Amino acid sequence: MRSFVGSVLCAFLSLGALALELNNGTVAVHLGQSEKGEPCIASVKWIPSASTVFKELHNDTEGVVWRQSEDAVFLRAEAEFIGPSGLPAKRIVELTKSGSLLRTYVELTNPGSAEVAVATYPIWEADWSLPKKKRTFTNWHALSFEPYSENVSQGKKIEIGSRLHSSDDIEKGVNPYWVISDGKTQLYFALAWCGGWQARLSGTDTALHFSISLPKNETQLKLAPSERIVGPIAELTIVRESEERLSRASWLSQRCSLARALFGGPAPSYPFTYNHWYTTRFAVDGPFLQRQLDNLDPYSFDYFIVDAGWYRCVGDWTPDPAKFAPGQFEGILAEVRKKGPKIGIWTCPQFMRVPKDVKELPKEVDQPGFYRKFIDGHLIDMAGTDFTSYLLNHVAALRSQYQADWWKYDQDFFTDQTRHGVMKNVVALQNALGAVRAQYPELMIENCQSGGRMLNEFTFGIAQNQWIRDGGSTGPKHARAILREVLGSLYILPPWTSNRWINNPDQNDPNDDEFTRLYCRSAFPGTWGIVADLAKIQPRQRDIIVKEVANYRRLTPYKEGYVYDVLYPEKDSSLAGIVFYAPNGNGAAILLCRWDGAGAFTQTVPLSGLTGRGHYRVTDADASSQSEPQSVSGRSLHKEGIAVTFDTVRQSALLFIDPE
Repeated sequence: MRSFVGSVLCAFLSLGALALELNNGTVAVHLGQSEKGEPCIASVKWIPSASTVFKELHNDTEGVVWRQSEDAVFLRAEAEFIGPSGLPAKRIVELTKSGSLLRTYVELTNPGSAEVAVATYPIWEADWSLPKKKRTFTNWHALSFEPYSENVSQGKKIEIGSRLHSSDDIEKGVNPYWVISDGKTQLYFALAWCGGWQARLSGTDTALHFSISLPKNETQLKLAPSERIVGPIAELTIVRESEERLSRASWLSQRCSLARALFGGPAPSYPFTYNHWYTTRFAVDGPFLQRQLDNLDPYSFDYFIVDAGWYRCVGDWTPDPAKFAPGQFEGILAEVRKKGPKIGIWTCPQFMRVPKDVKELPKEVDQPGFYRKFIDGHLIDMAGTDFTSYLLNHVAALRSQYQADWWKYDQDFFTDQTRHGVMKNVVALQNALGAVRAQYPELMIENCQSGGRMLNEFTFGIAQNQWIRDGGSTGPKHARAILREVLGSLYILPPWTSNRWINNPDQNDPNDDEFTRLYCRSAFPGTWGIVADLAKIQPRQRDIIVKEVANYRRLTPYKEGYVYDVLYPEKDSSLAGIVFYAPNGNGAAILLCRWDGAGAFTQTVPLSGLTGRGHYRVTDADASSQSEPQSVSGRSLHKEGIAVTFDTVRQSALLFIDPE
């Protein structure tokens, strides 16, 4: 084995360089060899100020041989080393041709004649010397998106991760995103990996150590002779901004640009969507869908999504004959399309149903496997089948038979009990989803995180929509949950990906206009949808919702630059909400929702992201049609903010600030 690696490295010497730099004009990435003798990122410099962002504490630029290449997106370098289990490995480093985003990952190959087991899989490990002593670490809990921060400069040790799925909330799981900031420089980390993972960080006054890897129970890897595998991608975006809104906007914008370059897909948008799940659950049928069709017109939905329960069984994605007459399902969807909304379909193609009287499971079913009683299905062996072809055919059928322009995937994908190991199943799934994205560039894809619990840089790249958390309740408690979760998610997701739904508004007081507005607006920071039996919504409540649809769409231009201040709800906060700034700073929109504030009060909202030039008209979306917009100088708004008054009744406020 070592002689093979040695011959490869000798051949490699003639093609590479001992010291190598990737330089795109914004950052310079210097590559070298770590203390362990492995390829490493020796340092990164910020070119505009000729300053060092970080430096590997122990590195040697005269060790490992690096080879450079490039494509339309990246400047790339790779170097070979001896990896886990003595196998030949490559460290790949990629720097985007513009901006300050870099990625790294490890490729592993088995050149031998026998199968080789790999206990754990490396992603990235480093010891960095950082100029600043104060380093604030922030990450976000899975599903709740609650931010958590602490300082890693004082010998503290931090361990984060997830089980099986990238954002499992089991054992205090977190989303695979975190940021380390000294107040001026922000180091934004992300993982493009749908499976479980772990990261460990520790700090001193002058250095930061971290390691990112797949632990044993998330690897389970055995490489056959001549088999090659590419591991998870770790992503780092370096931003030098002192203001959080601008730093976050740079991070989000660079990620969005990279996702478009790598995966394509529809451009960012803010559709208004319909779904039936928390109204019917599995009981959706022909009469119910016909009733929705009959009451569709006032709402001007962009998408009409049919969720779980419409099919005969998992694995047989044809309409259930017990619920739909022949041709009825397809006919209703065709009529919906005539009215304007496009069609969305829910499936979980990684499952198949096996009849109870079958004594031996089909070969497609994973072993020992996983059975989900909720949907009466067994998990398919994705690594042991041609899952890419299977998934492509599945989506092709949804599009041809039901004219689906939106595909929602859901439910578990991975289990501890598996034939080929967790890591190979993750790779098989990501390959298949990537193929679907490439084959259907205009398809809207929804990643149902709370069912699949997979939120990461890969699903962000291939999906336009993230159902960020399940929840079947309605009323004030649900409105608070929606708002808290969507605001937390916008620290790591651009608004167009974070989807929130209001459930069964008819079950609330139809005459409480203030709450109806608040409930709708709780979802406004991201993308908004309604789960309901539309026939049960009373005219007065329906009219309020329709007006809020217009307000929701009016917000869209302010979201486009990803520049916003999150007013995250803390205990005893009077209000929670968000301030969106127009991309050029020449305009803003303010969304506020009553949180713990009681009675009547006035609160000043800072507007430091607004340009101080000229005058602006301030329009209150709830003012009467006879009310004149208020005229305020940009200088005043920029320096002093704007005072927003809540009387004893008001539950929310929506203000638009536009240049005169």
